[in-house]
Amino acid sequence: MAPKYVNEKAQAAKDRKSSAKEAEKAAKEKAAEDRMWKEAGEGAKSKAQAKRDEEAKQRAVSSRMDVHETAAKKAEAKRLAEEEEAALSRAKPKPGKVSGPKVTHHQLTLTREQEEAERAEQAKQRQLASKREVDEASYGRLVDTANANRQDDTVAASGVDEAIQALSTLSTGEAPGSVDKHPEKRARAAWQAYEAANLPLLKMEKPGLKQSQYRDMLWKSWQKSPDNPLVAAGKK
Repeated sequence: MAPKYVNEKAQAAKDRKSSAKEAEKAAKEKAAEDRMWKEAGEGAKSKAQAKRDEEAKQRAVSSRMDVHETAAKKAEAKRLAEEEEAALSRAKPKPGKVSGPKVTHHQLTLTREQEEAERAEQAKQRQLASKREVDEASYGRLVDTANANRQDDTVAASGVDEAIQALSTLSTGEAPGSVDKHPEKRARAAWQAYEAANLPLLKMEKPGLKQSQYRDMLWKSWQKSPDNPLVAAGKK
């Protein structure tokens, strides 16, 4: 059965639009998150964070360039395939020799592209499945990490509150129960732990919402949560 014909120009344009939308979406989400943390009291970015942001921008630009380059290569491959097909159609078969159906370079190219698309879709499905498993297992890993730190650094931790305090103690060198002089420095880590623990529960309670809606709901509850270091320090 002959492979289904794909309009490569339309597909290339579609790929460019999709990549551009994804890059734009990622940039907007990152800008929103940075603005959120700045308003929450995290302060100016560190040099390392600024460097990471610059590298991310450069990767986004490089990705867009790769999309354009890929589209140009596909267009050139299509042109060569059309020229080859035209040359084959002009060639006369030799008398007395029966040959089987020929597979053109263009057909081979289409077949390879179809196989690549199928592999990409399978990889995407595996990634989505893995992401769902990560969401459900994030809280368990957090508690396991805290318990491992208890064995290595003699820090006892159990549950979300003690896990966050244990991780904070290991990173800041402060003993549990001491006055937290810089709660804003561990606000992001505490928020990530809070989100990992509560997001799966919220999805079960309110199924069918968008990821951004779940995060907004969690962020509002975080502003009043005792798990928030800024709330515990009396800054909220």
